[in-house]
Amino acid sequence: MLHPSVELLTTLLQPPSEPAGSPTDWGQVVTRWGVAFPGDYRDFLAVYGAGTIDDYLVVATVLDPTSDLKECAVSELTSVARSLQQEDGEWPYLVWPDEGGLICWGMTVDAAVLYWDTAAADPDQWPVVVRNREGDFARFDFGMAEFVVRMLGPSGERPLGSPRVFGAPNSRFLNEGDEKRIKGSGGDPWGYLEELFEANEAEYDWDDGALVVWLPDGSQEVIPGGVPSE
Repeated sequence: MLHPSVELLTTLLQPPSEPAGSPTDWGQVVTRWGVAFPGDYRDFLAVYGAGTIDDYLVVATVLDPTSDLKECAVSELTSVARSLQQEDGEWPYLVWPDEGGLICWGMTVDAAVLYWDTAAADPDQWPVVVRNREGDFARFDFGMAEFVVRMLGPSGERPLGSPRVFGAPNSRFLNEGDEKRIKGSGGDPWGYLEELFEANEAEYDWDDGALVVWLPDGSQEVIPGGVPSE
């Protein structure tokens, strides 16, 4: 049985066309990291794999990545965080491998970095911590899968405010396999985003920053900043 947040996510975000697979022995991961990983994250990797939502939000892999995904590896991103923390000296959190330190599970294209705060003994109780591009931290008392679910909801309720994520039912997740397959057939993996942007431009004055988001119930939400076109 899937974690409830991942189960909900599958109704909002279409899983990849081919099974993503999962490691056969999470015990090896525990041995390598010295900690277990949250159940929602394990289920997410099993259903979706590592990949990207709307060419914006990246979910990293704790497994050994291919060369194409090296920069999206949990180990690589956490190593970067540790270097930044050591250089800064004023971070409010420790970073793995320090006990209870942050472990990075994702990032966005506009330089927000997504972590677990691993201070709790139970990985399923690890909250999400976000560091934005300005270096400010915000803590969210829910797990990574719920974080992703909320990113697909109404803009005013999202942990991160970004018009780059269109939300359910328009948002798409692509893992490495899907991206390669689409590119191999001559397609653009993120071509649908241009269509969504153009659709919004047709209805609203894009210069004023308006964005129409279609919600799961079929209704529209207009992200503040624009006005209807004449």
